[in-house]
Amino acid sequence: MQSLCKLGLSCLIIVAVLVPQSGFCLTGREIAERMDAVDTSECGEMQSVMVIKRGKQQLLRSMEVKKKKFNGIEKQVIRFSEPQDVRNTSYLTWSYKDIDKEDDMWVYMPSESLVRRVTGGGKKGPFMRSDYANEDISKREVDDDTHVLLREEKLFGVDCYVVEMTPVHPQKSNFSKRLTWIRKDIWLPAKIEYVNHAGKKYKQLVYGGFKKIQGIWSTTRQKMTTPSRGTVTIMEYRKITYNTGLSDSLFMQTDLKQ
Repeated sequence: MQSLCKLGLSCLIIVAVLVPQSGFCLTGREIAERMDAVDTSECGEMQSVMVIKRGKQQLLRSMEVKKKKFNGIEKQVIRFSEPQDVRNTSYLTWSYKDIDKEDDMWVYMPSESLVRRVTGGGKKGPFMRSDYANEDISKREVDDDTHVLLREEKLFGVDCYVVEMTPVHPQKSNFSKRLTWIRKDIWLPAKIEYVNHAGKKYKQLVYGGFKKIQGIWSTTRQKMTTPSRGTVTIMEYRKITYNTGLSDSLFMQTDLKQ
């Protein structure tokens, strides 16, 4: 009996070593996959207002955002309505699941009556004079980055995972990595810190206004800050509607001029 007890204890020790202490430990990638899976919609529409603050100067931009998932691609069109000087300025992005395929981006400027492709360094440039870069408005696929779970901690009183996300193709981005706080309760990001290629944090994105819309947890407010410039951009989504049956033709370059 004593030898059996010793054998049983030995087996328990082996099992304890083989099984993670929590029993349900998630990897950084698994956490990123859960975050990516929150939006179960096939398409959606958003009415948005972007406020850009530069010292005493404040710029206000109203826009409509439409997005739709296709086979291996997520397409998005952003069309500005206010103020008058940017009215009908439109962006179209095609984000591919294949990380070796360059995401496509086009912009239509009414003053030029021309649709032009945004490539290379243009994607690193500012989006409509805001703290967002053009690359920030495209969807990042899980495979675009490697993911490392750094720690777990509270942020704004909510339990979060802190995941380091490093681009697979860093030369294509302004950032060398992003530190992302992901809420454990609803699997949405709460904050992202962007680190440049010199290893310094250069901007921060904070999410808020979390709501469940048509059964999908969504954020209705974002605040992007660039401390070195003293600028802030606030994005407010005033109306979000999912699965509205958007036509495929809305997401073509030829439609940008409409």
